[in-house]
Amino acid sequence: MANAGVLAAATDAAGEASRRLVGQMLRAFAVDAKEPLPEAPAPKRLLRGMVRGRRGGGC
Repeated sequence: MANAGVLAAATDAAGEASRRLVGQMLRAFAVDAKEPLPEAPAPKRLLRGMVRGRRGGGC
């Protein structure tokens, strides 16, 4: 459900944001969290996707 919210809100940056969220979740549940997280989407890219999603141009 959390990933669905990220996908819906981030539109343009959905893939990057989704990988980041999944990485965070896997790291949170890992016994030994040594893997680096995937890169976060650029703030402007994420914001652009969120604005586009609110206007109805989402996924």
